Amino acid sequence: MIGGLCKKGSLSEADKLFKKMGEEDETAPSECTYNTLIRAHLGGSGVATSVELIEEMKRCGFSADASTMKMVIDMLADGRLNKRFLDMLS
Repeated sequence: MIGGLCKKGSLSEADKLFKKMGEEDETAPSECTYNTLIRAHLGGSGVATSVELIEEMKRCGFSADASTMKMVIDMLADGRLNKRFLDMLS
């Protein structure tokens, strides 16, 4: 559902649903959910929000998937991100 909201461009709705998931133990966000939101925020110039999500994701024991890493590397290559962002993912 979060993926669909992100594809539709409804990031604020996706963020609301994500926060609601975090409040309910039985629907805690998965690694996939974090990566989906991180990519959506990076694509929409939401680097600060992406940083917060990455930090939270790491606290939960999750890591970036291949799609997220590819997006970050592409953004590094064209100057939209700096190397510190990549370091944060590792």
